[in-house]
Amino acid sequence: LAVDCAENGAQAVEMVRRAPGRYDMIFMDVQMPEMDGFEATKRIRRLDVPGAATIPIVAMTANVFHEDVEKCLAAGMNDHVGKPLEIDRVLAVIRKYLP
Repeated sequence: LAVDCAENGAQAVEMVRRAPGRYDMIFMDVQMPEMDGFEATKRIRRLDVPGAATIPIVAMTANVFHEDVEKCLAAGMNDHVGKPLEIDRVLAVIRKYLP
């Protein structure tokens, strides 16, 4: 896997906009400066670039209550992994969404 990191949600949106098709999956931190993961996900989904509406976006957050997971899904994310990260769970999610 090749990994790119964004420092905030606005940068994540811009990375997807500038490089359509580059990303096969996004792990989205929910709490980021400048633009949180919820807003970044919504903006990515609205981008007029190939794959933006369908790229798997997985929330990464310490907020793990049912309501928190539902909020992530409502924002357009496909799945959720809780922090602290459990590597087996992360690998299972990667296998789920990557061919």
